[in-house]
Amino acid sequence: MYIFFVALSFLTFAQEEKKFLYHFEFNYKGAFLMPHSGAVKSLMNGTFPIYEIGAEFPNLGNDKFHNNFPLNSWGVMFNFSPLTKNENLGFGFGILPYLNINLLKNKESNWTFRLASGIGYIEKPFNNITNPKNMVIGSYINNITDFAFQYKKRITQGLVTKLGVGLQHFSNGAFIRPNLGINLPYLSVCLKAQKKDNKTQVKKPKVTEENNAFFLSSFYGTKTLTFSPADRYDVFQISGGYSLGFTRGDFIHIQTDIIFDKSLPYLKEYNYEFKSFDNVILGIFSSYEKKFGQIGTLIGLGVYLHSPYEALVGSYRSFANKGGFLYNRIGIKYYITEKICAQVSVRTHLDAADNAEFGIAYKLK
Repeated sequence: MYIFFVALSFLTFAQEEKKFLYHFEFNYKGAFLMPHSGAVKSLMNGTFPIYEIGAEFPNLGNDKFHNNFPLNSWGVMFNFSPLTKNENLGFGFGILPYLNINLLKNKESNWTFRLASGIGYIEKPFNNITNPKNMVIGSYINNITDFAFQYKKRITQGLVTKLGVGLQHFSNGAFIRPNLGINLPYLSVCLKAQKKDNKTQVKKPKVTEENNAFFLSSFYGTKTLTFSPADRYDVFQISGGYSLGFTRGDFIHIQTDIIFDKSLPYLKEYNYEFKSFDNVILGIFSSYEKKFGQIGTLIGLGVYLHSPYEALVGSYRSFANKGGFLYNRIGIKYYITEKICAQVSVRTHLDAADNAEFGIAYKLK
């Protein structure tokens, strides 16, 4: 442990000589597997560690990000865990860019909210021949989403510690079933190399007024209905709507979704005859977006105006909204220009993902 502290101190002073400022971090998490279904319970095996190592970059970001959020910062973490050491799950690792959000608008707070999302790897996903007992996750490559509340405290002139509570989630967005998801609640302790006198005077936020605008967007997704190996079905979506802009990257979006899901004719247990128009799903969707510079995060709720879902019976209900008429969406945007952004999101039905979405949106004047 002494050697570790010496190494952190060395990194702290080494950073001072560089114009490209960064702060080295080590994060230790004590986690457990949340038993949200019977299949997950079979993989449980007590608590286990998650290790993270990475760097925080308080001097990165565009002008709009710094004007609106001078107290926020970015970072990147490499993540590794033996998970439950269950022979049917194996280990997991990933790389996660993250955003540290200061919980006070105009004053530095000891409390921050860390939001991270990246790419992860699971050693032993479901395989109907070699690993049929893992009924939880069906792919090697998955999205990792991680969020945590952290309390920071300086312990020396060159070191800061953070104590946190959070949740890490593995999912492939129903790209390959099974996709029950892996949820890992945790407590964490972090050590960050940061000299006290590095802190520059914080300027008052220069609040950005966001504009109202119409927009158009188009998305593509793909999914399976049963465990692999299984047929794959395309999902296309076009949307149009209106954005209400407020301040500091806050938006409310209202849109119409037109979804062409090629898997629908294969959900054969209906209470009525399936017609060609039932291939089209229509919905009204509203979402909240928070934009941090070129990155936007969104979450929202929609209502299906037309869908065959409520006519489904039997086991197929679990693959199509369980007979309901509500849907959710959570996603991330990257703004290529002020008018054009790329979006990665997941459309979900209550506790289950329907499909991942990859698309682009264009803001009209």
